[in-house]
Amino acid sequence: MTKVQYAFIALALAAAACSPPVPETTQPEAEVSSVLGDASVVASAAAPGVTITSGELNARGDQYEVTGTLPNGDEIEVDMVQSNGAWTVIEIQRDVAWSSVPELVRATAAAAPDLFEPVRVIESTQAADGSVVYELFRAAEDRIRSRGPDMEVRWHEGSAEVIP
Repeated sequence: MTKVQYAFIALALAAAACSPPVPETTQPEAEVSSVLGDASVVASAAAPGVTITSGELNARGDQYEVTGTLPNGDEIEVDMVQSNGAWTVIEIQRDVAWSSVPELVRATAAAAPDLFEPVRVIESTQAADGSVVYELFRAAEDRIRSRGPDMEVRWHEGSAEVIP
């Protein structure tokens, strides 16, 4: 081999060594689109009229999250798990305005010891029983915890309760 060939091999090895590693959770594109295809059928049945925009495994890798847009423009997320090869919807989530939340839910939140005006509200309809969990978030400068909602209120069959 010539010095030029050695130089090219050395450069190729150096470039490969400097390349960022491929994450272990990356799935082949064909596998991802196949999963999205199967999951989108279930998501479409759970949220009629939805236009699916994407789908991916959540950070923990135990749920599949399908996102889409409803005909009224609302963006939603349909969370699912797979068991015995079949997808099951766990919940459907969307952001809503605090003013659109049922009055009893707002009153229940206001009666809690740590009153705050939420700057973000996620409405999470639970597939198992039809209840709705409202996830309430404080303003960034008022955050006590770094993750998750600051309060959750469950609304079911005309009653509301703060979830401990």
